[in-house]
Amino acid sequence: MCQRHGYNRWIVGGLFLTTLLGGCAGSPVNESARLEQQDSLEAVQIKAQLLEAPDLAGSAIDVDLDGDRAILNGFVETSQQRDRAEAIAQDHDQVKTVENNITVK
Repeated sequence: MCQRHGYNRWIVGGLFLTTLLGGCAGSPVNESARLEQQDSLEAVQIKAQLLEAPDLAGSAIDVDLDGDRAILNGFVETSQQRDRAEAIAQDHDQVKTVENNITVK
């Protein structure tokens, strides 16, 4: 009878641990989905155009896509650079609107 009682403890402990660990599993999926949008072909193409633009050299601009909307985040030194980054994103075929969250330092 004692052996059965010990066996039940292991089962209950295992179920508790499984439940506890299962609750933590949801977070990486959301981060993965965000990174997938950021690293889509279109986002990479826009980012490459931003990096190639001589007037934006040294700027730290991130590009995310949400459907046909480009979301720009980061920092530039002038308002002209901010406007130029928005124009580059707007020129992309897959982009209909641009949310420009770039901050001028």
